[in-house]
Order: sequence, then C-alpha cells, then structure tokens
Amino acid sequence: MSILISRKSYDDMLTHSMRSLPNEACGILIQDASSSEYDVHIHTFIPLHNHAAHPTREFSIHPVELLPYLTDKRRTVVGIFHSHPKAASIPSAEDLTTLWHTIPTYWILSLQQRENPDLQVYALKKTTTTAYHKLSFVIGQ
Repeated sequence: MSILISRKSYDDMLTHSMRSLPNEACGILIQDASSSEYDVHIHTFIPLHNHAAHPTREFSIHPVELLPYLTDKRRTVVGIFHSHPKAASIPSAEDLTTLWHTIPTYWILSLQQRENPDLQVYALKKTTTTAYHKLSFVIGQ
C-alpha cells in the first residue's frame, strides 16, 4: 500500500498532539475524492476531542463527532490517529482491541522524545485477535 500524507496534515497532527499534552491527542485523516498515484493520499487532518475516561493513557472518539465525516460523500476517512505521550509508536494491547480495523490506516505519534517525534502508520487486521502490520509513508509538500 502506498501512502502520501501532506506536510500540512503532518504538521497539524504534531501541533494538535503537543497542545493536547499530557493527554493523548486523536483525530482522523481525510482523502479527497481526487485521484492520485498513491493508494492513500491524505490531504486533511481533522483534530477531534479525546473523550476517554483516562485521556493520559487512552483515547476515545465520540461517534457524534465522527459521523459527519463518515457520511460525507466528497471525502473519505482513510486514517485514525492518536498520540502516545509517553510510549512508543507501536499499537498497545488496548489499541489492538479497537473497532477501527475497517479504516485503512492507523497512525500513532510517539512523543516520548519530544524533540524527535516518531510517527508510524499501521494496517490493522481483525481476526480472532487484531494484528498489525507496519506500513511506510511519504510526507509531501
């Protein structure tokens, strides 16, 4: 799977994550209807509020916030994003219990080393247990 994320989307994810500290940040990644040479071409990052009971160690997106984006025919939700303020950018056991496995990409930004944030993207596959596969991506201009 080839993935391109716009520089603005990457920068917006990083800004939202830093502003959300010490909590985990979350949001969605949008692909417009235009065609691209990439399988996934992310044009827009939409920051969402973390509604988790324990936002410093988990995230939860309220369905009411997400619904308008899921029903918009002009844009497609192609990624779920959240940050790990104090952990590596590897899916946690809780991340693997997610119901987001139908969304093509799952992004995690580690802020363990704030001067060197680590963004990783995965494809989650739901079987009897959820598995993850690391994907590669390009940050465009």
